[in-house]
This record gives sequence, C-alpha cells and structure tokens, in this order.
Amino acid sequence: MIEKPTFEAMPQIMARLEEKVDALTETVGKLLQGAMAPMVVTAPEEMVTVKDAASILRLSVSRVYALVQEGRIPCYKPGRNLLFLPSELRKWMAEGLRKGQPSIEEQMAQMTKGMRNSAKDRRFI
Repeated sequence: MIEKPTFEAMPQIMARLEEKVDALTETVGKLLQGAMAPMVVTAPEEMVTVKDAASILRLSVSRVYALVQEGRIPCYKPGRNLLFLPSELRKWMAEGLRKGQPSIEEQMAQMTKGMRNSAKDRRFI
C-alpha cells in the first residue's frame, strides 16, 4: 500500500520530484533535437534535358527518345520538353543490370519444375 507522506518528509519528496522532472526535461530535449535533425530541407534535385540524360546514360539522344517512347525510362513532360531526374536515371541503370546466363543444371531444373515424371529422376546411360 502507498503510505501517506508526512509533513516532515515533504522536502525529500520534493527533491526527488525535482530530480525526476529535470531528467525528463533533458530526455525530451534530446528527443526533440533528434526529431528536428532529419527535418533539414535540402534543395530539390535539378532536372536535366534529353542531351544531359543521354550523357548520363552514355546513350545517343535518339536512343533516349526511343526508350521514352517505349515507356522504359523514367521521365517527365511538363510541357513540350522531356525532363529527367539524374538520380532516377542512375537508379534505372542500376536496376537494369542483366544477370549472366544460368548453368545447364539450373536451366534443366527450371524446365522440369512441376513435372510429375521429370527428367531429373531419370538416369541417362
């Protein structure tokens, strides 16, 4: 059970409460500093033209137009001109990496996957 504080114990109780309030104030201050740090506003990335996009991608301008027409490359068309974000172009290039050709065993496993009498169960002599 909680004991009722006496008048004589009040100074000690007030001192403990003051320490706890100070600790809470310090903790809240640290949390606010941490929460405010990511809110730093950076300048928006500047968009580039087709020529700049072609140089970033190391492609010809006509090839960039062809990729835009196919819908394979990220772009923006606010008016008559095509605009690109360099970060999106670099991400698109990174995601476009091709994997090497799978080994014969991997191809065979893929082809026979789901077959009842698969060739993997047969032994070739």
